[in-house]
Amino acid sequence: MKKLVVLSRQFLADEKAAEVTELGIVLALVVAVCVAAIAAIGGYLSAAYTAVEAELGP
Repeated sequence: MKKLVVLSRQFLADEKAAEVTELGIVLALVVAVCVAAIAAIGGYLSAAYTAVEAELGP
């Protein structure tokens, strides 16, 4: 009976580690998408501010 309890605890511990790994991968993908979106929007905003600055003049 004691061996069954030990094996059950080990199984649960392994499942939690797998969940943490999966969540880490999902988080990394979300961060990558956010960085790409910010980079894309940043170029657009930079161009827009440059155009406005050019229209206003010195």
